[in-house]
Amino acid sequence: MSTVPTRQSPEAAFPPQPTPVRQRTRNTAQLWPHDLLEAFCLRMSSQGMCVSSALMQHDRRYGLEQLSHAHNMADDALRVMAVQLFRHFEARQSGISAPH
Repeated sequence: MSTVPTRQSPEAAFPPQPTPVRQRTRNTAQLWPHDLLEAFCLRMSSQGMCVSSALMQHDRRYGLEQLSHAHNMADDALRVMAVQLFRHFEARQSGISAPH
């Protein structure tokens, strides 16, 4: 006697995996201070540079590149923001609480 395999639904073949959304959000949410990041993005925009705050939050390389661009511009306020964001980034990477 041969058995006929039963057909599984796609959902049964690939059960949903729990995602650590809370952990991921907590890890990326504090990468940059929200208000400073928004001000930075607006200031960069005024200099003709479109900066994605979402990419800043989720792509460290992109974020550091944007800080580097800002630091090299002839805008003192933008340089100060870039330095503040970089200090926050360094402190977070080292596990030290953010500078005030």
